[in-house]
Amino acid sequence: MKRQAINPANDWGAGFDMNQAEVISDFSELIKFSGQTSLIADSTADLGVSVKHPNDQRKQMELILHSIDSLLKQAGMTRKNIIHIIFYTTDMEGFLGNYDVYSNWIKEANIRPTQSAIGVNQLVSPEMKLEIEVTGAQ
Repeated sequence: MKRQAINPANDWGAGFDMNQAEVISDFSELIKFSGQTSLIADSTADLGVSVKHPNDQRKQMELILHSIDSLLKQAGMTRKNIIHIIFYTTDMEGFLGNYDVYSNWIKEANIRPTQSAIGVNQLVSPEMKLEIEVTGAQ
C-alpha cells in the first residue's frame, strides 16, 4: 500500500497527528470497522451489554484503542494500515483533554491518518462518552 499525504502549506493538522487528505493506492484489502465503544458483555444487563468505565472518557479511549489493535491483528493488519478515523464524542472538551491517549497511540505507527471528530448529543448509553470508527487498507 502506498500513501501520499496532502496538506495545506501551514499543515495545521500536524499538531493533531493527521493529514488533511491522503491518496491511498496499491492496496488489495480494505477493512471497515463498526463503531468501537467501551461496551462489554454483561448477562445481567437488559441488552446483554454494559459500559465499562462509565463517564470516564480517558479509560474508554484506552479500551477502544486496545479493541482496535485486537481487531486489526485478527485481520492481519496493524495501526500502520489505518487510513481514516472518525471520533464521535458527547464531550468535545473532554475528548480534546484526553487526545494525548490517541496521539501517543497513533505516533507509535508513525502515520497521520485522516480523521474527523464529531460532537453528538448521546451515544447508545448516556454513560458512553466516545465511539471510534476506523477504516484500514493493505
